[in-house]
Amino acid sequence: MFLLPKGSPLFENLAVSKLKLPDVLTKLSNGVFTGYASFVFQASTAILVFEAGKLVSGLVERENGKKETGFEALSALAELMVTTGSGALNVYKLSKDLTMCIHALLEGEILYKAQELKLIDIKTLLEKVKEDKMNGCLRIYTDDNAAMIFYKDGNPLGFFHDGASDIETSSTESQKIAGLPGAKIDLFSTQSADELMDTNLLEVTNIQKIWDASVALHKSEIDRTNLERQERDQKAVSLKLAELEEQVKTIVGEYVGKVGRGIVDKGISDNGGNSCLIDVDKSEQFMKGVERAAKLLVSGTNIKLMMEKLNSTLTIAKSEF
Repeated sequence: MFLLPKGSPLFENLAVSKLKLPDVLTKLSNGVFTGYASFVFQASTAILVFEAGKLVSGLVERENGKKETGFEALSALAELMVTTGSGALNVYKLSKDLTMCIHALLEGEILYKAQELKLIDIKTLLEKVKEDKMNGCLRIYTDDNAAMIFYKDGNPLGFFHDGASDIETSSTESQKIAGLPGAKIDLFSTQSADELMDTNLLEVTNIQKIWDASVALHKSEIDRTNLERQERDQKAVSLKLAELEEQVKTIVGEYVGKVGRGIVDKGISDNGGNSCLIDVDKSEQFMKGVERAAKLLVSGTNIKLMMEKLNSTLTIAKSEF
C-alpha cells in the first residue's frame, strides 16, 4: 500500500478490536468528514476516502497484493475487523482537492503503470497533464524511494514523498528520485471533486447488514472450532479411559483369573460406565464392588495386594485426566 500524506489527524492508533465498522462510518458521515480513514492490520490495509461525509472510495489491499474495492472492500474490512483481533485506525483530514487525488491514487484510471522514466519524455507528459486539465496523481519511484505529485485541473497541488507527513510545495525530492537509476512512474487520473460527490457507498450499501453477517459468520466459525475441539477432546478421553479399563481388567485378572474381566465389566456397568474409574466417589464404589466379588474367589492376602495395585493405578489416572 502506498504511503499517504497524513494531513490533519482526527484520530490516530485507535484499537480496531474495540470498534464497530457501522459506528465508525456513521461518525465520519455525520461529521461531514473530508479525508481518509486508514485501517492497518498485520497483513492487510484498508483505506476509506470521504468527501463531505460521503464515502466515495474504499480499498483493501492484502499482503499478497490482491485488492478489493467498493462493496467487496467494505465486506473485506468488516471481516478483518471482526476476525483479526488487532489493527489500528488512523483518520486524517485533507482538503477536498487532495482527497480527490487520493481517490485517483487508489481507484483512478491508470494511464501509466510501472513505466520506466528513461523511456518517457517527461516534459511532454507533464504538458499533456496540464493541457488535459487532469485531476490525479503522478507517482515517481524506485525500489527504495517514492514521491507523488498531486494535480488539480492540470496544475500541481503539492508534492509528497515517503518519510514526509504532509504535502510539500517543493519538488526537490521528486526531482531527486526521478534522477535515480531505474526510476519508474505511475500516472492515475480521476474525476473532479464535485463529480466524486455523486458517489456515496453508504447510500447503496447496507453497512449494518454487512457487519452483522461478518459477526455471525465469525461466531459460527468459533462455534464450529470449539465443537471440533470438544469432539477431539472427548475422543482422546474415551481412548484413555478404554486404556485404563484394560489396565484395571489386567490387574484384577492377575489375582482372580479370567473371571476378573467380568467382575470389572459389572462394576463399571453398575457405576455408569468407565468414567467411574476417574470419579472420586464412583471409583470408591467401583473398588468396593470389585473387592466384594473377589473375596468369593481368592484369599485375603491376594485381595489386599490387588486392591493396593488398583488404588495406585486409579490414583495416577485421576491426576492425568
